Amino acid sequence: MKRYAKALAVCMSLVMVTLSGCGGSKGGETGGGGDAAEPSSAPAQAESESESAVEESAESNSAPITIQFWNGWTGNDGNVLLEMVEEFNADNPYGITVEMDINSDFQNKIAASFAANEGPDMILGVHNYKFTYPDYLIDMNEIFEATSLEKADWVPSLLDTCSLNDTVYVLPFQQTGRYMYWNKDLFEAAGLDPDTPPATYEEWAEMAAKITDEDRNVYGSGVSYTDVASNLQIMQRFGGMYVSDDGNGSYTANFAGNEGYKKFLEWYKGMVDQGNNPVESDTGSMMQAGQIGIICSGAWLNAGLKDAGLNYGISLLPDGDAGPINPSTVSGFSVTKYASDEAKEACFRFIEWWFKGFETTETTGILRWSLDCGFPSVYTPATQDERYTSSELLVAMSADPSVDTTYMAPATFTEPFLLANEVIDPLIQSVIMEGAEPGSALDKAQSMAESVIERIANK
Repeated sequence: MKRYAKALAVCMSLVMVTLSGCGGSKGGETGGGGDAAEPSSAPAQAESESESAVEESAESNSAPITIQFWNGWTGNDGNVLLEMVEEFNADNPYGITVEMDINSDFQNKIAASFAANEGPDMILGVHNYKFTYPDYLIDMNEIFEATSLEKADWVPSLLDTCSLNDTVYVLPFQQTGRYMYWNKDLFEAAGLDPDTPPATYEEWAEMAAKITDEDRNVYGSGVSYTDVASNLQIMQRFGGMYVSDDGNGSYTANFAGNEGYKKFLEWYKGMVDQGNNPVESDTGSMMQAGQIGIICSGAWLNAGLKDAGLNYGISLLPDGDAGPINPSTVSGFSVTKYASDEAKEACFRFIEWWFKGFETTETTGILRWSLDCGFPSVYTPATQDERYTSSELLVAMSADPSVDTTYMAPATFTEPFLLANEVIDPLIQSVIMEGAEPGSALDKAQSMAESVIERIANK
């Protein structure tokens, strides 16, 4: 029986209990569209008659409460969030109103709020918040004691990414990785099998050369020199993580002499030099316009390609010399320390509903996030729904859950995004835009990374 249901039953005769309920786009990253099928019932987990009676009594005695929910989902996926929050506000029997603030400046807003020792009841944050804001977030393990949600239903590697010393700071609701998209019509025009994408990066370059058509302004490959988030995903598959944990609280940068990274830079630069990959920043728009044969991007690209009526395929990125990996950032629900006990329980009610729904819920929030926004699910029960399994795109993007999802650096390394912005982005641009020799560029990146590591250690 749910712990808070028991507590409510005991307290009903003494007090009126107040309850309260609870978005990236690249923190967050904007989502794309998935394949939606006919809705079917997705009821919440059944409870015993006695539990239901206690909860019905508790619900009827609940005082109305409003909770604050902040996030940065300002794209199309934000519209889904708005609709789902409206649905919860209309349907929940607990008197909970979720007041949501979606803000493109969310990251700065939440930092300023916490610095002022105040904040909303709940946020959607990224896994790195376990390092950035551990003193401001509660341990989300509490939700598994207070609701019917079960920890085993989340992909373990993603839950681990959001945890530190067994404390869960962020409860995963979105995994953001990168995928390979290809234009089937351009494949067919080049004499390639439209249903067979490249299985290796060597094949990627070979196919790109066949697809490129200068007269039609068509390029076989669309790796963007400014899209560091996508580029480092491919680069990690070539040469592994950018930093190693020495096991004694210190870290070693892995750039100098890394043959995998050198191979990546040579692969990318070779396609540019041969005219098979444009030196452009917005290759995503070129892909939507039918000018790119193969591209690496996130799940959100689905929406634009579908709207453009493109005949395309999607798959996991090929494995490289680093072996099977699926580097990912993870976003999810966090309840802050500023939530009262009543607000915390209400946040838990909302989160439980997001993943499990009510008895009358046709499509849970977590399932709709996949069907409408195109993101593979972090929640195992959603992946078993027939609407999910019948989606060719979602199935194609769903990696083996046992594959390592560690992104850029070991989970204990506190500033992976700083590393990406200050080291990896300049590294790639120096080779692609400035013509730097890959080996020398990697030596310089090594020095830059060591400086970042030292700065972090001296904080």
